[in-house]
Amino acid sequence: MKKILFFVVIWLIIPHLSAQILSRTVNITTDFPGVTKCSSITTALTGATIGMNIFVAAGIYKEAELIIPQGVIVTGGFPTNASSLTQRIFPGVATPAQLSILDGNYKHRVATVKGTLDGFVITKGYAYDATKITPLDGAGGGVLIDGGIVQNCILHDNIAAKLASSPGTIPGTFVASIGDIYCTDGTLLHPTYTLDSHGNIVATLSGAIPTGKTAQGIVFYVDTSPTTGHFLIMGKVSSKQLQPWFNSTPMYDFPLANMTTLANAMADFNGKTNSTSINTQYYNWFATHPKNWSEGWDNDNPIPYTLNYNLPDGTLGDWYLPAGGEMYKIWEVYPQMDACARDVLHWISGSSSTMFTKGPYWSSSEYDATNVWVLHTESYPWGSWGLEITDKTGGGFTVPIASKALTVQ
Repeated sequence: MKKILFFVVIWLIIPHLSAQILSRTVNITTDFPGVTKCSSITTALTGATIGMNIFVAAGIYKEAELIIPQGVIVTGGFPTNASSLTQRIFPGVATPAQLSILDGNYKHRVATVKGTLDGFVITKGYAYDATKITPLDGAGGGVLIDGGIVQNCILHDNIAAKLASSPGTIPGTFVASIGDIYCTDGTLLHPTYTLDSHGNIVATLSGAIPTGKTAQGIVFYVDTSPTTGHFLIMGKVSSKQLQPWFNSTPMYDFPLANMTTLANAMADFNGKTNSTSINTQYYNWFATHPKNWSEGWDNDNPIPYTLNYNLPDGTLGDWYLPAGGEMYKIWEVYPQMDACARDVLHWISGSSSTMFTKGPYWSSSEYDATNVWVLHTESYPWGSWGLEITDKTGGGFTVPIASKALTVQ
């Protein structure tokens, strides 16, 4: 008898809980018992509390930044005439008319998520850091995950920048994206990047490299000012550690602005100026110190190596040694660089291969007469990273990079 009473109580409680959880719908025409109908997501979120579900019909939603509270679940992809709140259609299999699209119109970040956002296309978000006081202001152009969960969503064409948004000029002004392939004729190829079942990034390019196109490098950084058309590409990483950066007795402090703090090194994007200046000053120094240089100045040293880099043939003069900030940007996106190098360009082979062997990576940011900034890893492949200072006479891998700019359309 006790067991029967237990199941009766549970049977009575379940409908009550369901009515509490199935809280609000947005632009779904069907009436569901105990569910409030809303005409906007913003309205549905007003006063939303823990345990509340919000179900959103297909359509384009251009609302102010959505703040999804903790414990609140917002789910998209429902037909407007849904007969059940189990009928959602996932973005990956939906037709355009079946998508729930959150569109920031390049005016603001689309959403900050403390709860759960599930089943949306998130596009044209724009976040920027106007004061540089609150770093998160410039993060998460499409969505900022603030302790919450974003799942079953597609994000594209979102921007995190240092400048205020300008919706009238932003669409189309970013000429390149990270992971694009820059060709020697100035065109860009756009691989598609996805995750495999193991969570690894996979790159695909429809039709491979077109006939007549020669890939020069992979885009690893795009200028945060959208109207410059400026971006950086990387070439192949040196197959061995090059050494030294410089070596003489006594040591020579090149006439560069010494980067004596980590913040300064991270902000240094003057790799091209650094490289050409160091190269010129070396020959000026050598004219008066010919016997103090034991290693020579050739392609076994990072500055000459990058300045003399000529892969593919005909690109001599494009390349230089990245500054500290530029080198750090490569680290931020290295899994994507590996995917492109492996799956599209075939610079490396093997599903788990990487261009970035464990070790230090030279920058052209000088610390003082004795030391220079390197990007260093403590675990394979790129585990614990950070810019550190190291002796100029040591060894390090070298990544040639080039600066490019295309006309803004």
